[in-house]
Amino acid sequence: MVQLSVPDVASQLNVSPQRVRAMLRSGILRGEQLGGRWLVDAASLGAAGKPAGRPFSERVAWGLVSVVEGDVAVELAPSERSRLKGRWNALLDSDDCARLLGAVMARRAERSRWSAPDPAGLFDDDRFVPSGKSDPRSGISARGYAEGYVQGSDFEDLVADHLLVPARGRENVLLRKVYRPLPVPLPWLVVAADLADGDAREVQQAELLLKRYAARA
Repeated sequence: MVQLSVPDVASQLNVSPQRVRAMLRSGILRGEQLGGRWLVDAASLGAAGKPAGRPFSERVAWGLVSVVEGDVAVELAPSERSRLKGRWNALLDSDDCARLLGAVMARRAERSRWSAPDPAGLFDDDRFVPSGKSDPRSGISARGYAEGYVQGSDFEDLVADHLLVPARGRENVLLRKVYRPLPVPLPWLVVAADLADGDAREVQQAELLLKRYAARA
């Protein structure tokens, strides 16, 4: 049996390592733990569903958000909007829509993980826009943890002002850096994509958000 590491599988499937571990726990992927590390049965990768294809560029990822939200502020050619509408409808019809959403939108922002003495302080900072499990729409209570977006021009000052240091085991802040205007609150589709990068519970909540949209569409 050929076995692969979690990072190798994450790279092949265009998902985060956390998502791979969630797929192992849920039985989507087969594997075993040795010394606290997962080894994935390469033959089970086909059970993870069809490949999502290459991730969209940052511009196109946010373009998908604008198409779903009915927002014309993001500049897209008519042909691009038409293609994105088709991809969106195909994604909603998929049995693994949360994974596919996270995969195609993987380049929407630059992600980094930090440790902070007071992560709650970020929520009082206008430069920080909550998302993922820190957004109330996620349905997840995440005390002592801050997840959200920050403008690239504010990133270094935010890190310095809140005494953030790169996470070394004790992660309590996840930042996504972008170079575009950030609406407050963020579009629900962005929240769903952020949840899709997380553990099994977060992926389940992403699926619920997507199903709620499909039900009212």
